[in-house]
Amino acid sequence: MTLPMKISVYGTGNAGFRLAISLKTIGFDIPCVVNRTYDSAKQLASILNKPEYNMLNLPDTISSTEVEIMEGSDLILICVSDDAIQNVLDGLFKIPSVINGYTTVCHISGGTSIDVLSLFPSYGVFYPLMTLSKNKPIDIKLVPFLLEYSDLNSGDKLKLMCGKMGSEFSEADSVERLRMHIAAVFISNFVNYLSSLSYDISAQNHVYLLPLAIETIRKAFLYGNPANVQTGPASRGDLITINKHLEILKSNPEHYRVYELLSNYIINQSTQLKRK
Repeated sequence: MTLPMKISVYGTGNAGFRLAISLKTIGFDIPCVVNRTYDSAKQLASILNKPEYNMLNLPDTISSTEVEIMEGSDLILICVSDDAIQNVLDGLFKIPSVINGYTTVCHISGGTSIDVLSLFPSYGVFYPLMTLSKNKPIDIKLVPFLLEYSDLNSGDKLKLMCGKMGSEFSEADSVERLRMHIAAVFISNFVNYLSSLSYDISAQNHVYLLPLAIETIRKAFLYGNPANVQTGPASRGDLITINKHLEILKSNPEHYRVYELLSNYIINQSTQLKRK
């Protein structure tokens, strides 16, 4: 593929926003951004057309609410919530280059099977295993991708994207990708929830927990199973300290229940490990 690959983006949420900016910045042609609400599409297109994101002087990105504008794209990247994917797919049957297999149709979901795309001749999944936010820039080279595709041509397009971004990637079928999506919820969403409880408890001293949080995650990935490096009162079976903590937490039932539940699980886990 000698000319820059043309990647049209449907969806302007966190993932669509970050991926569109990253792809345009490294030299992919983003001919159009499509979204259900025009203002959001227009805003993202205007950002993509700024000189700092279009250093290779690629054609301007245009915005629309109509899917037909994506005709002739090499790839359409669907960046919407799982429950909105099917509605987007239904509209793509209006696009001749999709129907004849020239345009590869991809979604970026961790939880939606590739099978929803199977009525198209060329399709794939381009799942970024990373939390992405509009308000926080990210070095795209740090984002690993899980890929699945219908044919070698589709696979080549997805691998080209990863290659130009400098991102690691792995091929994973829909079952494995769903398992990784669940794992990502545990390591990201659940940890973030626990961090919010920690914030409630520590108040203005919360910032002092940052080195501990960083070291906890670092150590968890260095020594195989994180259960092997668990510390704290529950791992020691220190019921005296646990009860002191629970006494303090009585005024907040949510914090109390979470602390008690997780402590019990850690006690059981540590007991099982000691028996091995």
